[in-house]
Amino acid sequence: MSPVPWDVMLIALPRNRIPATRRVAPLRIADLEIDALDPRVRQGTREIRLSPNEHILLYTLAARAGAVVTYRELTDSLGSDGGEVRNNSLARHLSSLRRKLQDDPERPRYIETIRTIGFRFVAAPPT
Repeated sequence: MSPVPWDVMLIALPRNRIPATRRVAPLRIADLEIDALDPRVRQGTREIRLSPNEHILLYTLAARAGAVVTYRELTDSLGSDGGEVRNNSLARHLSSLRRKLQDDPERPRYIETIRTIGFRFVAAPPT
């Protein structure tokens, strides 16, 4: 039997996985509880189901509460090179997210539009 060439040999490497019992601490800000891995968000006692893109946008904004997050940073967080996010799809995702959070864009409790720049999560952490 001839030896298998090194470039053909398959090597099984152990995977570095997070144990199923390990959880990431949820982000708690204002009356929201946002889990980094679960698209369900708690708003007080109400549970809200978000789409994957809505969840990413909310987590990205809430994690940087008070800071302006640019359009470019938000499209990057969605894994887009910018070309994919066109025809106001970012605005549609944020509009849907605001609707689910019952957030009025004219008097925002959570997400404020910073014209020509991006958005800011305005809610403060609970005191």
